[in-house]
Amino acid sequence: MLLKVAFQMDADVVVGKDLTVQFIQESKRRGHDVFFYQPRDLSFSRGEVVATAYSVDIGENSLYLRDRVRLSLEGLDILFIRQNPPFDMRYITNTYLLERLAGVLFVNDPKAIRDFPEKLLPLSFPEFIPPTLITESVQEACEFYREYGDVVIKPLYSFGGDGVIRICGNVDIAVIFDVMVARYGTQVVIQQIIPSVEDDKRVVLLNGEPIGAIKRRVISSGEIRTNLRVGAVPEMTELSERDREICRVVGDKLTAAGIIFAGIDILGGYLLEVNVTSPCGILEINQVYGTTLEKECWDQFEGMLA
Repeated sequence: MLLKVAFQMDADVVVGKDLTVQFIQESKRRGHDVFFYQPRDLSFSRGEVVATAYSVDIGENSLYLRDRVRLSLEGLDILFIRQNPPFDMRYITNTYLLERLAGVLFVNDPKAIRDFPEKLLPLSFPEFIPPTLITESVQEACEFYREYGDVVIKPLYSFGGDGVIRICGNVDIAVIFDVMVARYGTQVVIQQIIPSVEDDKRVVLLNGEPIGAIKRRVISSGEIRTNLRVGAVPEMTELSERDREICRVVGDKLTAAGIIFAGIDILGGYLLEVNVTSPCGILEINQVYGTTLEKECWDQFEGMLA
């Protein structure tokens, strides 16, 4: 079964370090027609959703952009939305345009991406999250800090550990809070600190089921960010019963909304984030366990169209 596949993605991907490239390479190995376009190249024109795109070929360790085409997205079989935040108005507008497409399998559904911001979605599962405040009020931030004494503050719509700060002791949270609100222009997330940094896990869900997980070990003294982008090291792990319960409950909600592929972050038995925009983790799982999970993913993607 040969498919017509497109990837809406950023141009700064790195071969060997980006899951989007792995998905492209696997799709080409299966003989599919593959196209790439950047989010800025999506349009609505003459009654249809189109993109200025490039056909893609692969080498052993490279991607090649071939013909530049005006691609009608109506004729696609699968469309991967793999752009990173910021979750700005361009991002949101593109989800509205893509939502017009019928008969296309999305990874992931554009409406669900729009409806499920990654630091807001966990609020749907209050039984699994630590004490959390989302606010633009410095007074509320100070009251929360006085109550819990040791907190993490982070921007609402960033990613990869950007802007994450731990605040404890004799620190003026008001100054940090005001700077963060001014810099990011929106509400801020504040959570009670979870001391179990050594128990941070990224779990990859495919059609609501966990297909792999890693522990992310911090190697820098004093660092609280466990993101792989800032130097954490992936290691083997096992899911606890609570981890599996989180996966089951979150997975059911995601699949019902059209989220086929997701990554969830669990720290010390608490759900922190649900990544639906451009989930990663498979490369690191493959590295640690010697697996090729991109093949399992593509088996399921193709099966959904059979």
